[in-house]
Amino acid sequence: MAEKQKFTILSFVGGGIRGLMSVTILNKLYTKYPQIIDNTDLIAGCSTGSIITSELLAGTKPQDLITFFTTKEIDFYNKMNTDPNVPAYSIDEVFASQLKLHPTAKVSDLGRCALFVSFNVGGAGLKDGVKTPTPWEPVMYTNMIADHGDVLVAKAATSSGAMPGQLGSYEGNIDGAFFNHDPTVAAIALAVKAGYALEDITAITIGTGLMYDWIVSDTHNWGANQWMTGTPNPFNVTPPFLMNQSTPGPVLDASLSGTSAQIMPMLAGFLLGDRYANVNPTLPFFIPENTTYPQAIDLLQSKGKSADTAKAEALLQAYWVNHSLGPVTPPAHASANRA
Repeated sequence: MAEKQKFTILSFVGGGIRGLMSVTILNKLYTKYPQIIDNTDLIAGCSTGSIITSELLAGTKPQDLITFFTTKEIDFYNKMNTDPNVPAYSIDEVFASQLKLHPTAKVSDLGRCALFVSFNVGGAGLKDGVKTPTPWEPVMYTNMIADHGDVLVAKAATSSGAMPGQLGSYEGNIDGAFFNHDPTVAAIALAVKAGYALEDITAITIGTGLMYDWIVSDTHNWGANQWMTGTPNPFNVTPPFLMNQSTPGPVLDASLSGTSAQIMPMLAGFLLGDRYANVNPTLPFFIPENTTYPQAIDLLQSKGKSADTAKAEALLQAYWVNHSLGPVTPPAHASANRA
């Protein structure tokens, strides 16, 4: 009987500058297992994880990604606009940098499987002369489903990182956090849809740091105002989620809990069992997505270097090192409608 076909996933979550910790972890794994990138069948990303994914797809090495975060990303985040009525940073600048990286390539053109998650806010336009609404919806830009990859890689990566407040939307697309900070379960679902047996799928998620939130105030009688702005209790830990947000928004933090809870890692673990590893060190305090303080930058790198990667390394040894198939070609039907 022929050996079952294995499928490997490498997933990167959202977190802005905290992606520096992700690429530091990746470099630690890459140094010991240089096969990690070439022998990954599907690379998935959300927000800053999509920028990492885009860079890896362009051939950028992990060490160069560390340099990218400690130079270009810091320079970018140092140019913050503090007016809450406009984006803190330019989405057009993000797109320009991605277009330089992937000038004409579409997701459907990629030689390996990829996933970028985003969320489209919908709108209203004329259809047959009638103004017709388009509902908002989660978006997966991927070459693993027909028609989902007919988009520039630059647009997919930019859309995935378009966090409201931090950046404007891109063609109606906003940050993949509104899909979920962690695209791993979506990646597993895509592999199953493509015909891979669940027991043959292996995944490693590299996080941007677990930062716990909590509400100490009694929420029993909270109305809309308290859920939107919180209460002045110094023991509450629900920091303002959006850049230039004047007060905390507990309901927003709870809705976008990907960096403060283990929801997706728990579900991915249920699905894959021992074939899943989540490398995501706990951070001692909240580090905003646009932090450039040297102490925070040093902490992110230190946490990345000292991260417990034992389980991930065991999976790399078992499933990546001798992954004879190498990166799989995206499903044939996925590029059938390529422009």
